[in-house]
This record gives sequence, structure tokens and C-alpha cells, in this order.
Amino acid sequence: MDKWLANNTAAKIIALAVALILWAIVHVDTDTPTITRNTQGNQTIANLSIEPYGLDDAKYVMQSVVPQRISVEVSGQRSQITSLLPSTEYQVKMDLSRVTEPGQYTVPLQFDPPAGVELLSIEPSRVTVTIEEKVTQEFNAVILTTGVPENGFTELDPVFAEGSAVQVTLPSSQIKQVQKIQGEMSVDGASDNISGRVKLVAYSNNGEVLDDAVINPSSLKVQIPISSNVSSVSSKTLPLNVSYSGELPDGLILSGVEAGAQQVTLYGPDSVLQRLDSYPPVTLDLGEVKAEGSTRYKEALAAPEGVERLEPSSVEFTVNVVPYEQRTIENVPVTLTGQPSGAEAKVTDPASGKMNVTIEGAPDRLSTITAGDIRLTADLSGLQAGSHKVQLKVELPDYIRAGGPSAPSVTVEIGEASEDAPAEPPADTEPEPAPDAATPSAPGTTEEEPEPEPATPDDPAVVPEPSDGGGTTAPEPAAPEEETPPAVEETPDSGQAEPGDPAVPGSENPTPDTGEEPSGGTSSP
Repeated sequence: MDKWLANNTAAKIIALAVALILWAIVHVDTDTPTITRNTQGNQTIANLSIEPYGLDDAKYVMQSVVPQRISVEVSGQRSQITSLLPSTEYQVKMDLSRVTEPGQYTVPLQFDPPAGVELLSIEPSRVTVTIEEKVTQEFNAVILTTGVPENGFTELDPVFAEGSAVQVTLPSSQIKQVQKIQGEMSVDGASDNISGRVKLVAYSNNGEVLDDAVINPSSLKVQIPISSNVSSVSSKTLPLNVSYSGELPDGLILSGVEAGAQQVTLYGPDSVLQRLDSYPPVTLDLGEVKAEGSTRYKEALAAPEGVERLEPSSVEFTVNVVPYEQRTIENVPVTLTGQPSGAEAKVTDPASGKMNVTIEGAPDRLSTITAGDIRLTADLSGLQAGSHKVQLKVELPDYIRAGGPSAPSVTVEIGEASEDAPAEPPADTEPEPAPDAATPSAPGTTEEEPEPEPATPDDPAVVPEPSDGGGTTAPEPAAPEEETPPAVEETPDSGQAEPGDPAVPGSENPTPDTGEEPSGGTSSP
């Protein structure tokens, strides 16, 4: 062995082999920065990557950089340059903070050498950068089920607890490639409903996964209903209505309500479903609204008694609130209802039978309202002949309310019933004749007496019930010892409704509906 090592040819072969190994180690990784030394101590560092900064990542994405690798020539102590090579001190940067729109830019490169190292040159000194705008588009996610349920059971359509809409963000050149947003859920061996959150993936037109797609939300809560094939369960679909409680802040009004579902489907025995004509409205508390804008509610739906399940199990509502404005709609006609049979009635104040109505609502809704969209109704039920002031019932379109502190009112004149009108049956007890009976005065008039006394059956102000012929008759004189008043309806001398009448302001009866958006009202979303 010693003789072989002492041989000059063997030593040369060993030296050559060592040199080849060292050369291969240095050049086998082309991405690793390399150093070339010259006789003057200058060194070239190649294959440096470029670090961009300053780009608005929320709006733009860097699509390409040409070239992608940079070489720099530096000068300094070889030991120091070599010791810094594995570190991050050798970084080439480019500033993209001035990019304000998509396009192609030529950007200068920056290289700050570490202490003790001097930059001699950078090659190339500029690169070409392509910037694309990020685009966000809404898609409806789909859920693909895998496996099969237990024998005798069938899977139904997926139910999304929070809706199926998602936002997908991609560069503008890639957003058109999106074919679907899909998630997968296993129903293998299931005999009952399956619920859980499903991760979503974006797929291109050729079925490839778009890894760069940003999906918001990235997962959805989904329920897969599992139904028995031999079950006697039936279903019934009912509209989903909304009611309100609480008060909005001053100056605000509802401009619209968006619901994640318009209907609810109930599952249960036929005998139970046949008794259900409506689903209880979902109540949204407007007291939770603090300012103008949108407020989201997520409300759980409960199955009525006897109903096995319902879909969806919860619904998300978005309540939109804006500052309201006022507008006056002129010449809205007044409709009379409930007048006595055979009697004519007309509005005397205002004489035109039309009124101006002030309404409040969102500006975009107010602009479309006409007189034909508003209904004013005066209910004359229970009123006798004469002049009456009647509060109006105001019916308005959705999300519109009447302005003003109280409901409008009109004066209505009700005439006497015609003779052709069917007469009321006589009272069971007829008043006995009284001496010196006077003929009763007409409704709405009074007869002066020297000394007024409380109204009795003998008083001329009492309006007796009409006879079979449709006219009026004087009450018969009562026996002197008889103090029981006759069983006839008494009408006040003024012809006005009594304080208990619902049409009289200030009575204890509730104020008629004004058409406002009251708390606790019910409407379809």
C-alpha cells in the first residue's frame, strides 16, 4: 500500500477524483447562490431570488416576474462574504408600492449589501413584473354525498344552515375558470340526519383544483336529512313570515328584510299536518339595531307539536335600516264601509271625499308610491243617522308608515234608512201610553224646554226604533205609577257616537290601525 501511494501516478488519480467530487458538490444545486472569485478579491453571487414588497395584496396579485433569478458582484473580505452567504443578508428586493392598477411594469431592483461588503454590480438591474387585479365573485356551493345510507333509508337534498352563497377571490384571468364550489359529505351507513361543517374547494372547467382560490367562508354548516323508505311521514310546506318587536333608533326605518328561506317544510303524520295552516312567524327584535346599515339575525326554527322535523332548522335574516324621509300623497279617496242597511252616507269634511296623506319610508321606496297604493277606510258600523267624526284605517305598502302623531279622520253624514229597508223587530216590552205625549224631534235636533229634565221615555229627544213601515212613531204615554223605562234604544240629541264607540278619539277602545310598521307586526320577508 505504501509503495502504491508513493507512486506519482496514483497520487494524481486521487487528486483528480477529489477535485471532481468538490466540483460536483458546488454545481449540483443550481438554485443555491454560488461564488466566483477573481484575483482582485471581487466575488459574484448568482441565483439570488427577488423579494417583492409594498403590493396591496387585498387588490392585486403578482402574476409573473422576468427574470426570476439575479446575480450580484460584490467586493470585500473573502472570509466575510463567505460567512454571510447562507444568511438572509444577500437579498434582492423590488418596491411595488406605487402599483395602483393592473398591468405590466418595469421595476428597478434594490440590493443593500451587509456591512463590510460593497456592491459592484447587479445583473439585471431591472425586471418585468405583471400585476393582475383580484376579483371577487359570488357562487352557490354544492354538496356531493359519498357512500349510501343504511338499507331502507334515503338521503334527501342538503340543507344549508346559513345559506349556500360564498365569495370566491382569484386573479381576473382565473376567475372565469371557476366551474363550481363543492364540498363532500359521507352518508355511508346513515339511518339518521347527518350534520357538520364541510370544507369547500374551487374546481376549474377541466376539473382541476384551483389552489389559489380564496373562498369565504371556507366551510359551510350542512345537514343531510335521512328519510325512511317505509315511513308514513308526510310533508307540508308553509310560508315563513316575520314579525317585529322592539323599537328602531330615532330617525331610522326598515328599508327591507332579506331571508335565507321563504318557506319551511314540516315532516310528520298526515293527521298533524292537516291541522296546520300556518307556521308561527319568526320575531326579530329591532331593539338590537343600533345604527344605519344591515343587521344580521340567525333564528332557530322550532317544530310544532306533533311534527317530527322541519327544514331548514334555522334561517338567517338581514335587516336593512336607513334614515327615513317624508312625502305627502295628495287626493287619496276615502272608502266608507259598514253603513246601516238602506241608509246613504257621504263624507262631508273634506267635501271632496279625498285626503292628503303624509307617509314615511326609505327614499327609494317613497319615490314609487302613488295614491292607488294607499287605502283609507272609514268604518261606520254601529253608527246611527247623523253627523259623525270617524277615524280612518290607513293601509300602506310594506315598509311604509303613516306620518303624524295620530290617524287622520273625516266627518261623515249618515242619512235615515229608507222605507224599503228591513225593519228591526219590535221590543219585547212596549211602553204604555202617557198623557200629553209629544212628537219626537228629528235626529240631530233638540227641543228647548223651560226647565230641562233628565231624559225619560217621555222626552222628545228620545229617538224610538222605526216601526214596521220604516218611519218613526211617538212613544205611548206611560202610566203614572210606572217608572220602568221603555225598552227602546236611546240616541243622544247631538247624533254623535257615544264615548264607547271605537271611532271616537279619546275613547278607551284601541286606536285604529294607521298602517305604520308597528312593533310586533307580521309580514313576509
